[in-house]
Amino acid sequence: MSRALDNPIDPYLQLPLEGVRLIEASAGTGKTFTLATLFTRLVVERQLCIGRILAVTFTEAATQELRKRIRQRLQLAARLLGSLEDQDGDAEQQLTRCILRAHVQHSGESLAALQRRLRQAADEVDLAAIFTIHGFCARVLREHALESGQTFDAPELLGSERELHEVIAADLWRVYAARDASLDALTRLWRDPDALAGDLPALLAPQPLLPEPGEAVDDPGAQVEAAAQQLAAMFIAHGEDYFTRLLAAIDGGMLNKSSYRPEWLLPLQQALARWSRAPDHRIALDGRIARLTLQALGEKTNRKFAGQTPLSPLQPAIADFMQALERDRLWQLQQAATLLHALRTDARQRLLQLKRDRRVQSYDDLINGVADALEGPHADKLVQLLRAQYAIALVDEFQDTDDRQWAIFQRVFGDRDGSGDTAPALFLIGDPKQAIYGFRGGDVNTYLRAATDAERAPELDRNFRSRPTLLNAIAQLYGNADAITGGNAFVQPGISFYRVLPGTTRSDADYQLDGSPAPALRVQLLPGNDDGKAFNAEASRRVATDACVAEIHTLLSAAQQGHAAIDGAPVQPGDIAVLVRKHSEATRIQQALARVGIPAVAAGKQSLFASQEAHDLRVLLQALLQPGDEGRLRAALSTVLLGEDASAIAALEADGEGQREHQLRLLQWRERWLKAGPLALVSDLCARHGERLLALLDGERRLTNYLQLGELLQQADARALGLHGVVDWLGQHIAGADPNDEAQLLRLESDARRVQIVTLHKSKGLEYPLVFLPFVGIGSKPATPDRRCVVHDGDRRVLHWKLDKEEPRWTAALQAHAREEAAEDARLLYVGLTRARHALWMVSGPFYNAAGTHLGRMLSDLPALQAAGLVEVVQGAAPSRLPMLKLDADGVVAPARRVTRALPHDWWVYSFTQLAHADAGSDSAAASTEATAGAGDEPVDSAEGVEEPAATAEAAPWDPRYSGSRFGNVLHDALEHTDFSAWRHWRAAEPAPAGCEAGLRAALRAEGYVDDDLEDGVALLTALVGQTLTAGLPEGGCLADLDPFERRAEIEFHFAMQPTSVPALLQLLHAHGVSSARNGFGLRRQLEGLMTGKIDLTYTREGRWYVLDYKSNRLPDYSAARLDAAMGHSEYDLQALIYTVALHRWLRFRLGAGYDYARDFGGIRYLFCRGLRAGDPAAPGVHAHCYPPQLVDGLDRLFAGGDAGYAELLQRLGGQA
Repeated sequence: MSRALDNPIDPYLQLPLEGVRLIEASAGTGKTFTLATLFTRLVVERQLCIGRILAVTFTEAATQELRKRIRQRLQLAARLLGSLEDQDGDAEQQLTRCILRAHVQHSGESLAALQRRLRQAADEVDLAAIFTIHGFCARVLREHALESGQTFDAPELLGSERELHEVIAADLWRVYAARDASLDALTRLWRDPDALAGDLPALLAPQPLLPEPGEAVDDPGAQVEAAAQQLAAMFIAHGEDYFTRLLAAIDGGMLNKSSYRPEWLLPLQQALARWSRAPDHRIALDGRIARLTLQALGEKTNRKFAGQTPLSPLQPAIADFMQALERDRLWQLQQAATLLHALRTDARQRLLQLKRDRRVQSYDDLINGVADALEGPHADKLVQLLRAQYAIALVDEFQDTDDRQWAIFQRVFGDRDGSGDTAPALFLIGDPKQAIYGFRGGDVNTYLRAATDAERAPELDRNFRSRPTLLNAIAQLYGNADAITGGNAFVQPGISFYRVLPGTTRSDADYQLDGSPAPALRVQLLPGNDDGKAFNAEASRRVATDACVAEIHTLLSAAQQGHAAIDGAPVQPGDIAVLVRKHSEATRIQQALARVGIPAVAAGKQSLFASQEAHDLRVLLQALLQPGDEGRLRAALSTVLLGEDASAIAALEADGEGQREHQLRLLQWRERWLKAGPLALVSDLCARHGERLLALLDGERRLTNYLQLGELLQQADARALGLHGVVDWLGQHIAGADPNDEAQLLRLESDARRVQIVTLHKSKGLEYPLVFLPFVGIGSKPATPDRRCVVHDGDRRVLHWKLDKEEPRWTAALQAHAREEAAEDARLLYVGLTRARHALWMVSGPFYNAAGTHLGRMLSDLPALQAAGLVEVVQGAAPSRLPMLKLDADGVVAPARRVTRALPHDWWVYSFTQLAHADAGSDSAAASTEATAGAGDEPVDSAEGVEEPAATAEAAPWDPRYSGSRFGNVLHDALEHTDFSAWRHWRAAEPAPAGCEAGLRAALRAEGYVDDDLEDGVALLTALVGQTLTAGLPEGGCLADLDPFERRAEIEFHFAMQPTSVPALLQLLHAHGVSSARNGFGLRRQLEGLMTGKIDLTYTREGRWYVLDYKSNRLPDYSAARLDAAMGHSEYDLQALIYTVALHRWLRFRLGAGYDYARDFGGIRYLFCRGLRAGDPAAPGVHAHCYPPQLVDGLDRLFAGGDAGYAELLQRLGGQA
């Protein structure tokens, strides 16, 4: 984002980088820009390495965008160090210079040191701790498995738990349906296992469950049965007389005739008569029987007949029966609540066990795992480790978090309990007006509660997305809404709209219509029906769709004529976004646009198996199963893939020869499938019909879907399913198509050039030049939860389950749910209104429930909007017919590129091992692609053709079990992972230092040593490791003296080799005594490709860098002469030279012009570990050498492609020699 500053002092340059702070960032106000500023300050001012700054955001795409912006800002900061006093540049440059100047003035850090830190931070951005919340939790569980109670080997991560829920629901249904005590309650709650499976995600959620089961009560079944028998007996004895008297009382005007009518009394009498012959309280009676009690009759007796209400012995029997039924109803509710809670507990345990058995976990499990660990016995230790790992946390999109996520960050970074040397810092960035993911568990109330605890940072008050007039129009809309609602436009207290100022990235002149700045907000008012009544819901969507399509058609037509332009270029379909609420609305718009020739794409997640192409292929495959079935043949021919029209298919009825040709073709296709697989058949059909398919408006999408489905069918067929099995497999996937399927529609490049149809939820975080909102003015009936709802109850979210629709708490929950849905709808509208850069279009009119919409309140004072020049109002219906719009092709297809250069046959991936074996008769091509073990350069036999060494020549007695490359791997592993400093005071014959023996054992076990060999192996390994780490080095000191930041183990390198002549290479090597016995590298005349390898240890001492390699070879003795001979015999001198060039290139890249090989490179150290003697002044076993600069420079030039290639390499490095 390029911004200019009105005030050079940005508040975020002075914001303290500590404590818990809340940053409210309205839409388009440069949130990512501010995050990059904070990152830069943390690196510069607090001198934090990039890995100690934790940033958590909502999506993977957002993490990548943030990484990119941070890298760019850090690179900018490194460049600006040479021009700190300049005052030119955009806001990004000015802000960055302010940060740098302030730091240099107050810290005294040299510009060179600061530049080195900034370059290092920019280079390490890919290692930065920037995650989604799930990525962060996964890392915590992986890196701190002991403290979090997790396994070291993380379970497989599931995208959906649906299949697990189906398994658990079937098990639960089988168990509880088999119990008489729970069967009635189970069937009262769910109709079948599928319904239970659908409710399990909500039931397993962490929210408290209401209603509570309450205290257990006795089953009133016997009382109800007795009351039923009594009622039956009383009715048989007195029923006819009672009903006769009731009818007489109605005729005589004694009873209220509106409450008591013969029309229902007589059928009730007949029903009671039938019921009384075999009374059963489980058979529901007409509820109006309750009106026949003495109390009910008395309430409906006219006043002048007071005291004359008909009396009957049947009345108390009815009252007793009704009371017994009520007790039974309450008991059943209590049983259902008890079962609901018991089943919830059981389901959680079963799900946990099933996940353990299958070794799987969900995304929610990652969050729950960290949250539970922070409440567990090792919570304090985990907090301490995380605070040591991360100095500050920046939580983006905080409005979409929930209680458990907030509890994690508050516990680790928000609580100031004195643990750790540095007080933790926590920055929360979000916008409560954009909290629209309640259906995913997002809880805006968490944001509002955190806002009361956190210290508010200055609001981001400048919008860099939208034109100034558009910002003013939106502000006026919310002004209208606030005036009507009393400042409650967002329904929920604590959330309000505040006006933002325009930035400088947008100008009103950016969007032009007929040569003048276009209106920022256009509202089309539609007339009502001919009868003057409002449209119903379906008609409202139809006319709104027509109006939207007509407006887009008019706009694109004007653009073709040069009358509509954005930034000087004609408006294109890809500049337009239509935002909708539901996928059905997206389909409606897409089809309507297609009918007038406007290409559109419905963006968002969609399963490939939910596409029409999946259904087409299934129809075709069913026809292949039975080629003789005429019905299946006709169905296959009618698909878009085969493309026969209705008349041609109908003509087959009288064209037997044509039908036989089609059936013969089906047989040929079936044979093609059986021989080559489904992908071959689908590819053939796509090639045959490709021209026709691509001529369709969405032909590229259809063709891509067919081919993608063909690949999936090929994979399924590879599992030996057969033709019938593949058809079943495809049918099952179509039936269970889910937006979270791994098989998503592929995104096409041409999609970006089409009208974007996006759901409002999906549009969050995105922006579009022109935005159309066709359906926001159409109301709807409030969605009533069927069985359950999650609402706020005080300061917590609770799950309410409907056991009785008349229960007061359920009624209150429904009301709360309706309020929360209305609040989220208001926030969703805000998201839609703030997506546009240049202009908004909306439609209003006598739509269904229009007055109850949020847009209706905003447009309540439309004349004021017009008077302010902020809105253009267009009245009238859309045209009934529109001509097809002829648009330019999606782009000129470039001609296929032709290969003009010769591919080098000598290009390969090389390593020292591959080069050393080139003349040994081995397959060098295969060797270059095989992974080299840690000690892969060690000899397989120990003697190397020399005499058996004397017993005193080695640090430990000879044992054949601990020799060769296998033990070499053990030694390398032990040295890589042991704590060097722990061996600092170790002496020969002593055991391993405390805490180190476990690592030695682990290294032995990793190479397959059995338990019987561990003790001897540990003893030998202790001697070798101890001598290696305490033996004196030529430059002074020993390895155990090195601090962790002074050394790096197992650096893996890759550097490019341009075509390098083998004779020239050998001439250079031989001139300096390297690989003197070598006459070539196999049959290759030149080497070209990639050189790879791993350096056992790289360390620095007194400003000089060293390459060190461990060797476990056995030699007759370990004198300097013997080591020189061993180096030449195994060509370790060539290996050391390659390592030297690799480190030389890396240091030149990282240190730049400040690097000088002769001054800064200390040389190579090869430690033959079996011969090392700590304290021996002769330093046996240590081979030290430093290659002359002429050799290193010469080899570097050869690998770079000669003098010209070397000069080009230096130019890429900025001219650094």
